[in-house]
Amino acid sequence: MNKKRKLSEIRKKIEKGTAVVLTVQELIDRISEGEKVQFEDIDIVTTATKALMSGIMGIFSFRLSPPKTLRKFTEVDINGIPTFPGPCPNEYLGIVDLIIYGTAQSKTIENYCGGSLFREIVEGKSLEIIAKSSEGENIEKEMTIEDMQFAKLMGTRQAIKNYYAMINCESYAVDTIFSCLPFEPKTEITFSGCGALNPFQNDPKFETFGVGSPILVNGNIGYLIGPGTRNYIAKPNMMAIAPMLGMKPEYMGAFKTSYGLEPICSIAVPIPILNERIFNNIVKFDKEVPLTILSLVGREKVGEIAYGDVWDNNFLIKFVPNACNNCKICNVIDNCPTNAFIIIDGKITAINRSRCFNCGNCARLCPEAFKLDLKTIKFENHEIPVVLRQSDRYGAIKLAEQLKSMILKGKFPLKKPTGELDFAEQVK
Repeated sequence: MNKKRKLSEIRKKIEKGTAVVLTVQELIDRISEGEKVQFEDIDIVTTATKALMSGIMGIFSFRLSPPKTLRKFTEVDINGIPTFPGPCPNEYLGIVDLIIYGTAQSKTIENYCGGSLFREIVEGKSLEIIAKSSEGENIEKEMTIEDMQFAKLMGTRQAIKNYYAMINCESYAVDTIFSCLPFEPKTEITFSGCGALNPFQNDPKFETFGVGSPILVNGNIGYLIGPGTRNYIAKPNMMAIAPMLGMKPEYMGAFKTSYGLEPICSIAVPIPILNERIFNNIVKFDKEVPLTILSLVGREKVGEIAYGDVWDNNFLIKFVPNACNNCKICNVIDNCPTNAFIIIDGKITAINRSRCFNCGNCARLCPEAFKLDLKTIKFENHEIPVVLRQSDRYGAIKLAEQLKSMILKGKFPLKKPTGELDFAEQVK
């Protein structure tokens, strides 16, 4: 007989302090240590992912001038990033509604994009706003998130079930969003995806979450809107929205690739264990999650491995200060994709953990001072090293732990979705 429990029963256990909530990583670790975990032993698992997510945007509304002075604003830049004012003109109100894409690049600040801006907004930093009205009048203003009437982050394609590993099958190096340095041919591999921690991996039939489900977006409570763009049943993803005020900077920002900046975003989703089928679908090992290898140019499938081949408790980069030789030309500092080093007198003294993505690029460039097991992959009878990770499993685990803590403290609402997720059979 299929064992079941109601969501209301889980809520009551939370109120009484008897609910058992585990992150997927904790479940994996327990099973790996030989513990037998059954349906009766767990009420909720928390899942998460932290990765480069190109399809995010900020949606804002704020006052730029007193009422009755200007008709509307036609151009607005924030920290040098062009925005899209409208569609609401807010005629003669002095208020502007606008959208900023996470991938949009600043015209005035080097290596600065929408993702960089979103993090600074969440950090409470002052923003430089330059606007032009329909009458041709220019407005310059500084403000913070506290001055805004509306500031939310929306994603068009987030938490993709599992992404890909990439290899350059061409005969020449390629600048690409899938590498921090020019991607050399057939001698290196990069990959994305948090493997067993991903929400869709742990509820492949979308039985516990759907339209309207509360989730965490960058550490703040938001909501799942529905399926994202370019989704299909084999590789689902979600659209989500959440207030920026209350997000945590460590889960967001920008990542510098050899082809430009990409925004970072993090998602966490609870999976209530309502029946044995849901429990059996929870991922127990990373080796159960396939990782397809694609050719960089053309995206043809050229191989298949598993996330267990790249993730093996190798989540956190370690810095060995005594091994840093204070090279006159340090190529590690300029090539950190998130500017995560604390530098004194031109020398790296520590890692800023709130910015570090644990991508491994520093370990690739200076393996004496930075320690991380990036693994090697067998491809066409050759051992090919992984040189970059574009998902931060350590950060995802932290977010899953935050969600667990919020649930146990009654600070996260467990609700049934208002509608089911509907995915296409394939991308058209």
